[in-house]
Amino acid sequence: MSSMPQNVDPSRYTQGPERYVRFGEEVLDLTLSREQKRILRALAEHQRVLIQSGNGVGKSFGVSVAKLAFVATNLDSTVLGTSGSYSQYVDAVWRPLKTLHRDAKQRVGLPGETYDGGQPTLELGGDWFAKVVSPRDPGDLEGRHAAAVLVIIEEADKAYIEDEHFDSAGSSVTDDDDRMIAICNPPRDETNVVAEKKRSERWHVIQFSTLDSHNVRVDADELDAPKISGLTDLDTVIDDWEAWNDEEWPGLDQARAWSEPGSPDFREDLDERWYRRRAGVIPPEGAEAHRPWTREDVQKAWDRPTSPLDTDDEWATGIDVARSGDRTVASTIDEHNADVRYEKQGTNHVEQAERLRSLLQADPIHPLTVDAVGEGSGLEDMLEESFPSTIRFGAGGEPKAETEFYDCWAEGCYHLGQWLKNGGSIDHRGLYEELMVAARVLEFEERHLASRGDGSEVLKLTPKSELKERLGRSPDVLDATMQAAWAREAEGGPRGVRSYYGDDGGAPAGDWESALTGGGASSYYEPDS
Repeated sequence: MSSMPQNVDPSRYTQGPERYVRFGEEVLDLTLSREQKRILRALAEHQRVLIQSGNGVGKSFGVSVAKLAFVATNLDSTVLGTSGSYSQYVDAVWRPLKTLHRDAKQRVGLPGETYDGGQPTLELGGDWFAKVVSPRDPGDLEGRHAAAVLVIIEEADKAYIEDEHFDSAGSSVTDDDDRMIAICNPPRDETNVVAEKKRSERWHVIQFSTLDSHNVRVDADELDAPKISGLTDLDTVIDDWEAWNDEEWPGLDQARAWSEPGSPDFREDLDERWYRRRAGVIPPEGAEAHRPWTREDVQKAWDRPTSPLDTDDEWATGIDVARSGDRTVASTIDEHNADVRYEKQGTNHVEQAERLRSLLQADPIHPLTVDAVGEGSGLEDMLEESFPSTIRFGAGGEPKAETEFYDCWAEGCYHLGQWLKNGGSIDHRGLYEELMVAARVLEFEERHLASRGDGSEVLKLTPKSELKERLGRSPDVLDATMQAAWAREAEGGPRGVRSYYGDDGGAPAGDWESALTGGGASSYYEPDS
């Protein structure tokens, strides 16, 4: 094998179930987890491999090792990789592969050159290469012919990946030397394309649970070994259990029993995220979807006693501006109460601005958000003249926590949900009804955005248009209250609010301008923020 350095026996990496494991440990100098070894053994022994697992077990890194091992140890081979999220593939598979290749090239003389660009490529010879291709054109996976071919589909459960991708990739798998690997988190239900492949006898299925991963077992004293960097640990698993399921951690053995579909103790009422991202299984029908709030949260908020807004507390007001056929609504919240203070049908924004000025001018100083898209801009401009803490809000705008949320709509609804869960009280029938319908419609999904921070996944929420369609009208009261929750938390939270309330408590009622020009708020709240 001309690809191997002179001081390495190539026969160790060209045959047998351990060939790629040995390559990873000896040529790439890696400490591989149990899960990563299973991936490499499956690549050596099975033509089609489906890897389904929770997060943090090292499966994407294992696939990077598999991709490099295959192309380096199979002369004149071709490796193609694509993903339901192209940027995810580049981040999770291509970049680690590039680093592994660079280090092995320096250490043992592994040949080849890597090239970034439209189709990131590792070239070892003219027709000897590994390449990343876009999922938007399944034809790029089709009919490749080489001495050996490996096709990898990462994020195979995502919407971009359809039967056509599998069919095109399968057309390149023509003999016993060819391979195909599909990697995914468990899909949300059995209708997904990877659920169909999992039921097929043509596919060898590997399933991993984060609860059994290397670092979790080390932390639980089940494994006497060093931890492996980058893998999820037990503390993270515990934190996720308590945050997602709203229950105390029951212990690792009990959590495993509750999370394993074959166990007599299997629970069907845990959070959907737990099943997919930690247990590594398709959520049962009774799983709780990841929603900003539940109907139970809304009912509890409705049943709690309400009281007038507390002038010693931090306030925030959201104003949803009427478009054709809608209402202009103003809603103010403090820590525990929501007060829908203004509702007016129609688009006479000059009159509405005057009424809102009269309503708000005696309030303690607090942030005001105005849905300032399109027709809302004029009303926002008029209010800003009197209230310098006015903030322009756009549901589709970039969120404050840009590495956590897709847009301000997702961020604002998340904070409204947290406000409800943390003891918020409501007494407005329209708000109650809109929240109840939204509890059935709105649902978070993860979306990979390489352009945000470190490229981690962010939360994207069901579009507001779907809620509007279900209600038969715009959710004006919910929108206004959501904007208030966003202003109170995302736009600085109690910390930011206190910067202009001052450490001593509330600012003088009605003295907006002097309070704002006297210190922290004028620097914190710029007119265009």
